[in-house]
Amino acid sequence: MTAYQKHWNAEIETLLRQLDAPQALEDNIIDTLNNARRTGIFPNQIINALRLGLSIKEGNQNMAFVASMQSGKSGTVYFLANYVLPAIGLINDFESVLFVTSMRDTDLYDQNCRVLQREFYDAATGEIKSSNLKVMKMSDFFNHPNPHKVVNEFDVQLIVRDEDQYGCGDESSFQIAFFRELRRRIPDIKLLAVSATPYDILDAQYTGEADVDVVVGVRPPEYYGISEMLEDSLIENIPNNFRPLQSQGEGEDIIYNVHPKVEEYLEHLNKFENGLGIIRESNTLRALELRRLLKNQFKNQCTVIAIGSDNACDYSINEGIKEVSSLVLRRGKRVVLIIVQALSAGKDLGILKENVRFGIEPRDRQLANGAQGITGRFCGYHNNRDFKLLASLSLLSHYAQFEQDWEIFADDDWRNELYNNNVRGLSTHTKFLNSQREGVFTPIIETEFVSYEDLITEEGREKLSFIDHDAYHRLLDYFEPAFYDVLTKGTRFKQKGVTVRISSNYNQESNRVYRNWNCRINDDFGSVFFKKNQYEYGLLISNFPIEDSRNSIGYTGVKIIRSGEKEQRLQQTIVHNGSMYSDTSQD
Repeated sequence: MTAYQKHWNAEIETLLRQLDAPQALEDNIIDTLNNARRTGIFPNQIINALRLGLSIKEGNQNMAFVASMQSGKSGTVYFLANYVLPAIGLINDFESVLFVTSMRDTDLYDQNCRVLQREFYDAATGEIKSSNLKVMKMSDFFNHPNPHKVVNEFDVQLIVRDEDQYGCGDESSFQIAFFRELRRRIPDIKLLAVSATPYDILDAQYTGEADVDVVVGVRPPEYYGISEMLEDSLIENIPNNFRPLQSQGEGEDIIYNVHPKVEEYLEHLNKFENGLGIIRESNTLRALELRRLLKNQFKNQCTVIAIGSDNACDYSINEGIKEVSSLVLRRGKRVVLIIVQALSAGKDLGILKENVRFGIEPRDRQLANGAQGITGRFCGYHNNRDFKLLASLSLLSHYAQFEQDWEIFADDDWRNELYNNNVRGLSTHTKFLNSQREGVFTPIIETEFVSYEDLITEEGREKLSFIDHDAYHRLLDYFEPAFYDVLTKGTRFKQKGVTVRISSNYNQESNRVYRNWNCRINDDFGSVFFKKNQYEYGLLISNFPIEDSRNSIGYTGVKIIRSGEKEQRLQQTIVHNGSMYSDTSQD
């Protein structure tokens, strides 16, 4: 058994104890994992579901589940709704979890219906049961004839909002339909936002506009994402003003030609017996012209297909993916797929990922769609390392920093670098602006360092008298190699009024414990801990041994930080979030 397997097992056992879960849930976890290839549920998804169940049980109303692209978010929601919540008494017979998805994307809706509404096996009773999940398009949720009646009709206890920009912004109406109307009538209804890029809800949490519990998804060692692609040098920066289809002249005299980089990447594809290359184009006319040129230039070497919503394309998005899969996997063809605004969040290439040879992603003005587009569709669980990506290296590097440490979202330097590289927004409704606005400021009023040697003495325990016995022993466990030698991002301290950062949760480049270690009295408590809600104490925990190369400060122990009263201060910011959590909206 590997160190990771031991850690996941220990994590599951700890969470089951914290949930006070019945034996039936443990039985179902064992059965699910023993049949993972059939169930499609793996340890990271079970841990994620247990963490979310704990957050719901603790009474949080707004939750954000932040997990890497193609890492298994749907499986997490499925296990949460059908196994965890019923086991701990938060979903009863004939009650349901409502999963709302994009109103525009029928393919994604159908995919979610298949995955989430399928029956499940209850190992504790030996029965096949109907799923507790109800999948609904956002438009139907708003017009059925209203959200209140939907919740009553299906006896909804939890609403899950999937990757859905329609749910953001005052003008786009989730604020009105959900928060102003539904929450007014049913104050206790809970909301879970699920995304790899939930920038609107993170901004609402950071500014104090909403009380949001952020649950971090487990990133298993076999997952291959943008961070790993960068480490393996698979991503090449797009040239300035790059477009796959170049043009010269105007009107009737315009002449089109293929960008040399596109030609280079097609030559890479043609080195393989079969495989797939994907190019994004901005509109149908350009896609069809690029298709014509590539067909002429690479005749008999590869098949070129254009997909999109326009009838002039070869296939619709969904049918096109099926056709490409057949050509590559069953007929051994080389295929170039030209897409028009497709392959967005939620689209899964499945086993085609093993046969991807290149991707060309020109989008570089918005962080979410630039990362979640073609590059994001190559993420997941596969062994393919022989592909090339042409994309914005700066944009993806910044996303990788967020992927490794989501709290960097609030870092001014990180935001400024994006803005200076012409990235004008984090997502559709979370834009960068050069402006000032009022922000919540909580001053630090007291700090004290307690070394590990003192921590295990009676005097050290007295300095931490504000935490209970169980929390104290959890704290001591953080200093054990079995804990700090495994990435443990998302560990919950579970002590009311206390928030923590643990050094082993972070990589060396962006270690938030060590970056904030020198905070002083009158600094902003909220900036140190990414918490604008009231906590009396914060703990910076340097749990690596002094001689460990990962310990960059030469201290092992706990820095105790006490907060004062919240106040409003003017502060500089470059983010405007027109999200569903905001009370006001700017043009």
